[in-house]
Amino acid sequence: MKTLAKKDINKALGIWAQKHALLAPTKMDNGDCIFSAYDEKAFTLDYKKPPLSPKSVFFPHTEVIFDVANNQYKETVTAKKSLIFGLRACDMMGICQASSFMTRDKEDIYYRAKHNTAATIVMACPGAQNETCFCTTTLSGPVAKEGFDLQLYDTGDSFLVEVGSPRGEELLAGIPLSDLDDSRAKVQMDEFKQNAILTMPEVKSVIEAMNMLKDKKVAEKVWDDFGAKCITCGGCAFVCPTCTCFNVYDQQLSEGNGKRLRAWDACLYGGFTREASGHNPRVSQAARLKRRHEHKLLDYSSIDIQQGLCGCVGCGRCSDYCPVHIGTLEVVKAIAG
Repeated sequence: MKTLAKKDINKALGIWAQKHALLAPTKMDNGDCIFSAYDEKAFTLDYKKPPLSPKSVFFPHTEVIFDVANNQYKETVTAKKSLIFGLRACDMMGICQASSFMTRDKEDIYYRAKHNTAATIVMACPGAQNETCFCTTTLSGPVAKEGFDLQLYDTGDSFLVEVGSPRGEELLAGIPLSDLDDSRAKVQMDEFKQNAILTMPEVKSVIEAMNMLKDKKVAEKVWDDFGAKCITCGGCAFVCPTCTCFNVYDQQLSEGNGKRLRAWDACLYGGFTREASGHNPRVSQAARLKRRHEHKLLDYSSIDIQQGLCGCVGCGRCSDYCPVHIGTLEVVKAIAG
């Protein structure tokens, strides 16, 4: 197995940036860390989970899908050769799940074009990023199992480099690497994983809530209480790595000219399931919250979850950023309680 010295990480990133639009952990002035265009001065290895998952690389918040000129529609499929460096395992699982969903029944050509041209380098997670992490419960971390091109394990002064694909092997060309005996490397990787797992909380209420939802034993009062609190901001859906809902709308620029776009949507919005007749099968906020959490914990395709536990990857972002504390952790604890 190969190792990459930490002192050479910027050299490696510089090589990758020559051939890719490189996104890497970047420190912002306010202290947050986001995936942004690689800048050696702002790049950092000292980061927790970013506020936003990198799903927008493949599924932009807003994108043009058709251009219309003189009443003629022209499909717009855009993609560029990109590389995401420093993903955590939960976000890699989110990409795997979203990619399966977006190509399972009918291939989403807009998503697939971006996915096919994007390389991923996972930074194996050394432990809980904060008190809302529960990736070990959902079988999404702390180490990525598949989907990645390269995965790095922090061993102090260097990284162990695990190759996950032929593209990952190609990424190592020209990178200053050293050799390490495979058996020794495996011991170090196993120790890293076990140490990380020890810091991760096991949230048994996730399993209990899933079983109660399956057996239809959840009191409606749970949803009524959360529905009364929800302010319908949609933030939980926007920070979630596996939420893929979108709306399509037309923008007229002039007579016979315009664009057709799609943009993120959220199942918590009142108009999301409203039908053309005006009927809304989920007229209350309680019903919409119930459906969202059933989708994450109960009604999912076994193909899409990519060997995970469910449609939730345990990143905890919904609990981190919901202004009124209606994240998955709060919901499962209320159900189990």
